[in-house]
Amino acid sequence: MNFTGTDSCGNSPKNMFVAKFEENLINGDRQALAEVVDEDCILQIVGSGGVETSTGRDEVIDALLRIADSKPVAGHLEAAITHGKAAAAWGQWDYSSDGEDIRYFSHTLWFRNNKATEFAQIRVFHA
Repeated sequence: MNFTGTDSCGNSPKNMFVAKFEENLINGDRQALAEVVDEDCILQIVGSGGVETSTGRDEVIDALLRIADSKPVAGHLEAAITHGKAAAAWGQWDYSSDGEDIRYFSHTLWFRNNKATEFAQIRVFHA
């Protein structure tokens, strides 16, 4: 899996935390996701068919891994930004090596506390 990021995250540990989450998501790394998803986390996946909500670490990770199971061949994180307990990340997942099948994503995340060690809420927008 080829995953590229942005150089603009480098000066902020919180931004790098979010960027690493995105890399672990696209790679489907269950263990790494489990380390940063709070036990009471709430996930909302927003799509054209409505909102799918998952609650609790195991259920949230299972839902996130279903996204990763879509088998992108590459991903690019355009930005990961944070402010206080809030964070956002966006970019694209490529599903073909010729760039003909690109899907864009936007994720909003909320940390459990200002130390930014776990996510309490995640909202995923995919197009």
